[in-house]
Amino acid sequence: MARKPKSVIDIDKEIEALKAQRVASIEARADQIGKIAAKADLTTLEISDAELLKEFQAISERFRHKTAVPHTPKS
Repeated sequence: MARKPKSVIDIDKEIEALKAQRVASIEARADQIGKIAAKADLTTLEISDAELLKEFQAISERFRHKTAVPHTPKS
């Protein structure tokens, strides 16, 4: 027996549910990173948001390059 295709309304509902899950996941990860930053004693430093953001971006770039899959050109 063939399956009935999903309606656009059903697909839109699934998309909205996934968006809500994504937001919740990002917020949970942000909380976790904040707790780690506090454990590292970053909360007591006199550092501007701009400086802190710059350092977090550097960390992000370092780990992105570390986990990136090397590209090998095809001959």
